[in-house]
Amino acid sequence: MPDISGHRKRGGEWKLSNAHEIGQLVLARCGLCNVKRWYMPGDLREIFGDIEAELVGSKMSCKRCGKNEYMHAETQSLSARERQGIRVVRLAEIRMVRRVIWKDED
Repeated sequence: MPDISGHRKRGGEWKLSNAHEIGQLVLARCGLCNVKRWYMPGDLREIFGDIEAELVGSKMSCKRCGKNEYMHAETQSLSARERQGIRVVRLAEIRMVRRVIWKDED
């Protein structure tokens, strides 16, 4: 049976794909404004690639304060009862922004 505690195993990386396979969620927390948000690991894997789950916090920024220095992420396995009481943020779409930059000729 796989380890579902969410803690890092010695010698192995705990990636977003591993968390997705066993049904864990990613809790991202801002240490500055104390906001918690729950994410599906599969959605985060589409954005950041298959990275270690603990590194997700450094790549995100807080929706409330906009800073990323205080973000921390961890994977957690929740019971069905705990899962009912939370709201999971889901990925709706990814938009690619194309900007035109002009420069004067010398």
